[in-house]
Amino acid sequence: MVKMRRLFRNATGFQTGIAVFFFSIILGGRPLHAGPIVDNKKGAVSDKGTGLMWQTGDSFLELGKGVNWYEALEYVEGKNAANFAGHNDWRIPTLDELNALWDSALPTRNKDDEAIGLPKGFEAGGSYYLWTSNERGLDNAWYFGLGQKENYFNLKDLSDLDQGVKMVRTQ
Repeated sequence: MVKMRRLFRNATGFQTGIAVFFFSIILGGRPLHAGPIVDNKKGAVSDKGTGLMWQTGDSFLELGKGVNWYEALEYVEGKNAANFAGHNDWRIPTLDELNALWDSALPTRNKDDEAIGLPKGFEAGGSYYLWTSNERGLDNAWYFGLGQKENYFNLKDLSDLDQGVKMVRTQ
Protein backbone atom coordinates (compact mmCIF):
# COMPACT_ATOMS: atom_id res chain seq x y z
CA MET A 1 0.00 0.00 0.00
CA VAL A 2 2.87 2.39 0.80
CA LYS A 3 4.32 1.73 -2.65
CA MET A 4 0.96 2.57 -4.28
CA ARG A 5 0.62 5.78 -2.21
CA ARG A 6 4.12 6.82 -3.28
CA LEU A 7 3.29 6.03 -6.90
CA PHE A 8 0.09 8.07 -6.68
CA ARG A 9 1.74 11.00 -4.88
CA ASN A 10 4.61 11.22 -7.37
CA ALA A 11 2.60 10.31 -10.43
CA THR A 12 2.34 12.30 -13.61
CA GLY A 13 0.63 11.11 -16.74
CA PHE A 14 0.57 7.35 -17.22
CA GLN A 15 1.43 6.44 -13.62
CA THR A 16 -1.51 8.50 -12.35
CA GLY A 17 -3.83 6.54 -14.62
CA ILE A 18 -2.51 3.25 -13.23
CA ALA A 19 -2.95 4.44 -9.64
CA VAL A 20 -6.47 5.75 -10.26
CA PHE A 21 -7.39 2.50 -12.03
CA PHE A 22 -5.95 0.43 -9.16
CA PHE A 23 -7.75 2.43 -6.49
CA SER A 24 -10.99 2.39 -8.50
CA ILE A 25 -10.84 -1.42 -8.65
CA ILE A 26 -10.07 -1.68 -4.92
CA LEU A 27 -12.84 0.80 -4.07
CA GLY A 28 -15.36 -1.11 -6.15
CA GLY A 29 -15.31 1.19 -9.15
CA ARG A 30 -16.08 4.35 -7.17
CA PRO A 31 -14.04 7.43 -8.02
CA LEU A 32 -11.56 8.67 -5.43
CA HIS A 33 -13.85 11.56 -4.55
CA ALA A 34 -16.47 9.01 -3.53
CA GLY A 35 -17.58 11.13 -0.61
CA PRO A 36 -20.40 13.54 -1.21
CA ILE A 37 -19.68 17.02 -2.56
CA VAL A 38 -21.19 19.51 -0.11
CA ASP A 39 -21.96 23.09 -1.10
CA ASN A 40 -20.42 25.42 1.49
CA LYS A 41 -22.04 28.44 -0.17
CA LYS A 42 -19.65 31.38 -0.54
CA GLY A 43 -18.15 29.87 -3.75
CA ALA A 44 -16.69 26.67 -2.32
CA VAL A 45 -17.57 22.97 -2.04
CA SER A 46 -16.18 20.28 0.24
CA ASP A 47 -15.25 16.84 -1.02
CA LYS A 48 -15.96 14.61 1.96
CA GLY A 49 -14.11 11.72 0.29
CA THR A 50 -10.76 13.50 0.10
CA GLY A 51 -11.09 16.14 2.82
CA LEU A 52 -10.41 18.91 0.30
CA MET A 53 -12.34 22.13 -0.20
CA TRP A 54 -12.52 23.43 -3.78
CA GLN A 55 -13.41 26.73 -5.36
CA THR A 56 -16.63 26.12 -7.31
CA GLY A 57 -15.60 28.41 -10.16
CA ASP A 58 -12.16 29.18 -11.50
CA SER A 59 -10.08 32.17 -12.48
CA PHE A 60 -11.42 32.11 -16.07
CA LEU A 61 -14.99 32.56 -14.84
CA GLU A 62 -13.97 35.50 -12.69
CA LEU A 63 -11.46 37.22 -14.98
CA GLY A 64 -12.92 36.30 -18.39
CA LYS A 65 -9.49 35.28 -19.70
CA GLY A 66 -6.80 32.68 -19.33
CA VAL A 67 -3.83 33.17 -17.03
CA ASN A 68 -0.26 32.01 -17.12
CA TRP A 69 1.21 30.07 -14.20
CA TYR A 70 2.67 33.17 -12.55
CA GLU A 71 -0.67 34.96 -12.84
CA ALA A 72 -2.33 31.88 -11.33
CA LEU A 73 -0.07 32.26 -8.28
CA GLU A 74 -0.99 35.96 -8.06
CA TYR A 75 -4.69 35.11 -8.38
CA VAL A 76 -4.47 32.71 -5.42
CA GLU A 77 -2.47 35.24 -3.41
CA GLY A 78 -5.17 37.86 -4.02
CA LYS A 79 -7.96 35.47 -3.02
CA ASN A 80 -6.08 34.60 0.17
CA ALA A 81 -5.65 38.30 0.97
CA ALA A 82 -9.42 38.73 0.50
CA ASN A 83 -10.12 35.71 2.75
CA PHE A 84 -12.09 33.93 0.00
CA ALA A 85 -14.93 31.79 1.40
CA GLY A 86 -13.67 32.59 4.89
CA HIS A 87 -10.18 31.11 4.40
CA ASN A 88 -6.72 32.42 3.58
CA ASP A 89 -4.87 29.16 2.91
CA TRP A 90 -5.97 28.44 -0.68
CA ARG A 91 -3.41 27.04 -3.11
CA ILE A 92 -3.05 25.71 -6.64
CA PRO A 93 -3.97 21.99 -6.69
CA THR A 94 -1.54 19.22 -7.51
CA LEU A 95 -1.86 17.14 -10.65
CA ASP A 96 -2.88 14.16 -8.49
CA GLU A 97 -5.67 16.14 -6.81
CA LEU A 98 -7.17 17.19 -10.15
CA ASN A 99 -6.85 13.66 -11.53
CA ALA A 100 -8.68 12.29 -8.47
CA LEU A 101 -11.47 14.86 -8.76
CA TRP A 102 -12.20 14.09 -12.42
CA ASP A 103 -14.82 11.60 -13.57
CA SER A 104 -15.85 11.28 -17.24
CA ALA A 105 -19.46 10.58 -16.29
CA LEU A 106 -19.92 13.92 -14.53
CA PRO A 107 -21.97 16.64 -16.20
CA THR A 108 -20.29 20.03 -15.68
CA ARG A 109 -19.48 21.90 -18.92
CA ASN A 110 -16.75 24.43 -19.72
CA LYS A 111 -16.79 27.84 -21.44
CA ASP A 112 -17.06 26.12 -24.84
CA ASP A 113 -19.94 23.85 -23.67
CA GLU A 114 -17.72 20.75 -23.53
CA ALA A 115 -18.18 18.15 -20.77
CA ILE A 116 -15.32 18.51 -18.29
CA GLY A 117 -15.89 15.76 -15.73
CA LEU A 118 -16.36 17.83 -12.58
CA PRO A 119 -18.92 16.81 -9.93
CA LYS A 120 -22.25 18.56 -9.52
CA GLY A 121 -21.76 21.66 -7.41
CA PHE A 122 -18.95 23.10 -9.53
CA GLU A 123 -19.80 26.08 -11.72
CA ALA A 124 -20.10 25.60 -15.45
CA GLY A 125 -18.42 27.91 -17.94
CA GLY A 126 -14.84 27.77 -16.71
CA SER A 127 -11.60 26.81 -18.37
CA TYR A 128 -10.93 23.45 -19.99
CA TYR A 129 -7.31 23.53 -18.77
CA LEU A 130 -6.28 24.13 -15.16
CA TRP A 131 -2.79 24.88 -13.88
CA THR A 132 -1.31 22.66 -11.20
CA SER A 133 1.36 23.32 -8.60
CA ASN A 134 3.57 20.64 -10.17
CA GLU A 135 6.57 22.14 -11.88
CA ARG A 136 8.67 20.54 -14.61
CA GLY A 137 12.10 22.08 -14.43
CA LEU A 138 12.51 25.83 -14.04
CA ASP A 139 10.42 27.04 -16.97
CA ASN A 140 7.48 24.61 -17.19
CA ALA A 141 4.50 23.61 -15.08
CA TRP A 142 1.90 20.88 -15.49
CA TYR A 143 -1.71 21.64 -16.31
CA PHE A 144 -4.72 19.36 -16.42
CA GLY A 145 -7.15 18.96 -19.34
CA LEU A 146 -10.58 18.44 -17.84
CA GLY A 147 -12.31 17.08 -20.95
CA GLN A 148 -10.28 13.91 -21.41
CA LYS A 149 -8.20 13.79 -18.20
CA GLU A 150 -5.09 15.04 -19.98
CA ASN A 151 -1.82 15.81 -18.20
CA TYR A 152 0.31 18.35 -20.07
CA PHE A 153 3.08 20.77 -19.32
CA ASN A 154 3.67 24.20 -20.78
CA LEU A 155 5.92 27.21 -20.31
CA LYS A 156 4.93 28.98 -17.11
CA ASP A 157 4.64 32.34 -18.83
CA LEU A 158 2.12 31.17 -21.47
CA SER A 159 -1.67 31.20 -21.28
CA ASP A 160 -2.14 30.20 -24.91
CA LEU A 161 -4.93 27.70 -24.15
CA ASP A 162 -6.92 29.94 -21.79
CA GLN A 163 -5.59 28.02 -18.79
CA GLY A 164 -7.24 28.84 -15.49
CA VAL A 165 -6.74 27.95 -11.86
CA LYS A 166 -9.24 26.28 -9.53
CA MET A 167 -8.14 26.81 -5.96
CA VAL A 168 -8.10 24.08 -3.32
CA ARG A 169 -7.37 23.83 0.38
CA THR A 170 -7.19 21.06 2.94
CA GLN A 171 -10.09 21.21 5.41
